[in-house]
Amino acid sequence: MKIGCVLVMYNPQRELLTASLNALNEQVDEIFLGDNSVNMPDFITTLLNLYPNTYYHSFNKNLGIAEAQNRGIIYFQKKGFDFVLFMDQDSLAPNNLVSSLLADYNRLKEIGIPIGGIGPRPFNRGEGKPYVGAVKKGKLILPKITEVGEIISSASLIPISHFKQVGGMESSLFIDGVDHEWCWRAKKIGGWRFFISESVQLSHQVGEGDRPFIFRKVAIPTPFRTFYQFRNYFRLVHRGYVPLYWKVSNGFKYSIKFFYYPLCVPPRISYMKQILKGIYAGITGK
Repeated sequence: MKIGCVLVMYNPQRELLTASLNALNEQVDEIFLGDNSVNMPDFITTLLNLYPNTYYHSFNKNLGIAEAQNRGIIYFQKKGFDFVLFMDQDSLAPNNLVSSLLADYNRLKEIGIPIGGIGPRPFNRGEGKPYVGAVKKGKLILPKITEVGEIISSASLIPISHFKQVGGMESSLFIDGVDHEWCWRAKKIGGWRFFISESVQLSHQVGEGDRPFIFRKVAIPTPFRTFYQFRNYFRLVHRGYVPLYWKVSNGFKYSIKFFYYPLCVPPRISYMKQILKGIYAGITGK
């Protein structure tokens, strides 16, 4: 069994990327390092000498996470790998990540469940708290295995054969909603189901940091990413295979963000511009 890791990065911090490669190096057979940075980081050559099982590919521009992941999928398909583990530069894999995911994958497979993919329980590195869906928390179907409607791409383990049937990530989405859209599409096309292994946690960071809002903290994206959040919501909301709960809950969430970001989060004008551009692009398909 061969497991390849697709790690997508964009202007990475040397310390965090080194820590990520250290954590993954002994857990997978090869790492595809897809670089969306415009300029290759000056420390990459030195870093690659330390990890001979890492293949570095610079795209010389930002293709978006979806297309970068697709390039990695194709790379491992050609080499006959069995699984793809997705990672990003903001996540730190624990030492038992792959072994735990594989163990729970096999537990599910033994009872005949069609597994689309499995991932760890992500937790907020800054807060030290697990990320749990606010609307749909999932259902425990085996000890320490929760079935969910979708999983985030970071640290998700997916059989590579699924991509032949379902297709790759939707490149036009660029960044936000890419992982969820693929899960929903996989469920529609192949009847695949998705799971979180509660036996392993993933140190993860969302957005530019958390801010308090109505008795809770919310992750704040950059204005650049806010554009894609709003655009992709309007792109996905009309699709039949996208779950109703996601359409309703995100419609409510983005309605609040429409006012909250421009009023409370600097740079306020940039947020308003990107929100309006995102809505326009999502509705018109541009």
